Amino acid sequence: MARSIQAFLFILIATKAVSSNETFKGNQMYQSTKQTKYADDATDSSSFDEKENGISNGPKLCIFRYNKKKEMVCVCKAKRKSDQITLAEILKYMGKTYMFCTSLRFEHFKFETLENGSFDGFKQLSQIFLFNCSVMEIGRDAFKSNSLLTQSNITIKIEMNPIRHIKPGTFDVGKSWKQLSLCQNQNLGTENIQTVFNDLRNKTVDRLEIKTCGIFLRELDKSFFEPLRYSRITKLNMIGNSYGIVTSDAFEPLGAFLQTLVLWNFMDVQRDTFGVFHKLRGLNIGGLTVTRSSYARHLHLHNMTELRSLSINMEGSRVQAFDMSGLEHLQLMQLTNCGYEFGAHINQVIRLLNTTKSLRLIDLSDNSLCKYTDRDLCQIFAGRVSLYNLLLKDNYFTNLPTCMFKGLYNLHYLNLQSNLLQVIQKDLFEDLHQLTKLDLSQNAITFIDSSNLEMMTPFQGFMKLDIRQNNFDCNCQLKSLRNWLTMKIMQKGYKFKYKHEKCSFPIYKQTEYIHNFTMTWLECNTINVVQVSTITGSLVLIVTIVTLLLLKHFWKDIQYRKMIILARKHEQDVNIDGLLIEHDAFVSYHSEKQLWVENDLCNELENGLDIKFKLIYDDRIMPGGSLFTSLGYAIHTSRKILFVVSRGWVKDGMNQFEVDMALSKLLDDYRDMIIVLLMEHIPKDEMPDKVKMIIKHNNCLRWSNNEKKQAKFWRDLKLELGKHHFEIPIQDVSY
Repeated sequence: MARSIQAFLFILIATKAVSSNETFKGNQMYQSTKQTKYADDATDSSSFDEKENGISNGPKLCIFRYNKKKEMVCVCKAKRKSDQITLAEILKYMGKTYMFCTSLRFEHFKFETLENGSFDGFKQLSQIFLFNCSVMEIGRDAFKSNSLLTQSNITIKIEMNPIRHIKPGTFDVGKSWKQLSLCQNQNLGTENIQTVFNDLRNKTVDRLEIKTCGIFLRELDKSFFEPLRYSRITKLNMIGNSYGIVTSDAFEPLGAFLQTLVLWNFMDVQRDTFGVFHKLRGLNIGGLTVTRSSYARHLHLHNMTELRSLSINMEGSRVQAFDMSGLEHLQLMQLTNCGYEFGAHINQVIRLLNTTKSLRLIDLSDNSLCKYTDRDLCQIFAGRVSLYNLLLKDNYFTNLPTCMFKGLYNLHYLNLQSNLLQVIQKDLFEDLHQLTKLDLSQNAITFIDSSNLEMMTPFQGFMKLDIRQNNFDCNCQLKSLRNWLTMKIMQKGYKFKYKHEKCSFPIYKQTEYIHNFTMTWLECNTINVVQVSTITGSLVLIVTIVTLLLLKHFWKDIQYRKMIILARKHEQDVNIDGLLIEHDAFVSYHSEKQLWVENDLCNELENGLDIKFKLIYDDRIMPGGSLFTSLGYAIHTSRKILFVVSRGWVKDGMNQFEVDMALSKLLDDYRDMIIVLLMEHIPKDEMPDKVKMIIKHNNCLRWSNNEKKQAKFWRDLKLELGKHHFEIPIQDVSY
């Protein structure tokens, strides 16, 4: 039943063409110290000697150059519709002079058919490259020139052509092959590829690429590669095709010599599939097709002791477990595009890192590592002393724990591109002394602590820094980074590659670069100035408020002390408006308060230690004349009038006479001369109107039995009595 389901699903996926170029981009292997890498294409224009050979007889579409091996190379490109001529016409223009070309490269032509004998006459031809040349049919003897038949290590690359049929014997040329690439020829299919394999039977082939050739197999077993058993293939790339189950014996014909395998787009791999390899050093796996199968899918990669490079792209896949035990000599590990499924493999990855001490490169891009704790991240990366390259792109990091890169003393390349980082805090890269290349581009970084860069002393004085597409805030905190960048840019003998990045904030600095933006002293110290000003203003305000409160509380005490000082300097009375003042105050009271007046009031005012006043009241008036005349004279020769108000005083008729005399004097002198001493509480409704008016419009002091309040009472009373006594002399006193 399970095999029926797999067969049905395979039919579904077989209808979808897979583009190998786009798929393979996400799975490129990064070179480490001892990483195995494909040989450079001899026809690549980057390997050409740029100096022309001086011959101009050929068609203008072609360029003739010498490569590094001093071999003649011909590259022909069609750039316009008018450039479309046949292969025969191009070869005709070449003549006998160019029969010594070792490499032919054609791009963007419409050849449609490669005729038999197309390359006859070439004496040293060993490489043919046909890229997007609309080749639909290849003659059986198209490549059977004298050169290709006798040459060793020939290379033929046919890419992006709509070839539908290949006749048997078409590729039965050469003694041995350096490379055969049939890439993105989607119409070929399984049958044509098998025909090519049969042509290569018993021929040595170093590198074979059958990428995106329309191969759809329900089951990939050893019969597919059987014709290549003795071809000693070392590198096989079969990306962009579709396979159902890869059987355990599928690669048995190639197992003895294969060193590099790229296998994508399959449903399942049986347990011992990779166990047949004895020399496999590089394995690239990806495009594992999602199925609805209920059983757990495992990827068994164990015991490949010669494996140096392992690359697994999990985009769109759901493998529940890896078995990566025994990979003790692994130097490069890529496990990418797992997304949130990475959690199922994190323990396996940690175990692999703990047991494999030779790892030089780790790529864990696009695994949503942001969701793991600081402890998890530090457990994965910290202390990997052998690590040279670390790639952590597209993991949605917003911040990184300081312990994450501890102990990475030999790290040369760190890639944190396309995350959401905002700040590179102090000491994050504290141990990365050998860092040569740092990629922080496409983040949201506003600030980098320059200490992370200052300690880096890369080998041979070379460093590449990429901080493009971030949100740098060009403020005073960023000045240290600015100064460091400026120093490195201007430093002689130091190879520093840095692409200029502009400020994002503030808005008025968006035209300036972060390595030379300007900041004024005020901009850098605005916060300090504001803080100092705020603190100073607050202190001044507090001192002012405290002073005012103290002044309010002690104001009368201050005034009293001032009056005492003045009283000691001015002992004689002062005439006001020509009147002779004989007494400081006239006291009006009722007999019930006579003892208080004689014992308390007179004793405090007349016998005080600080200041003395003269009082007059009825018992001190010398007899002679009428009583009313004597009272009137005493009142008019007194500076103040004290009304000792009690219930008896309010009811006493004699006191009414004294009130009238006081009001008369008040109208004559226009001075505040009446002082009311309330000796007890008297309701207003019991007071005469005149008394109410006097209390309302004159100074009123209340007597209390509380000693503290009594001290205040005597102080305030003395202040009122001395208010005009020292008014004129004050002008002559300086403090």
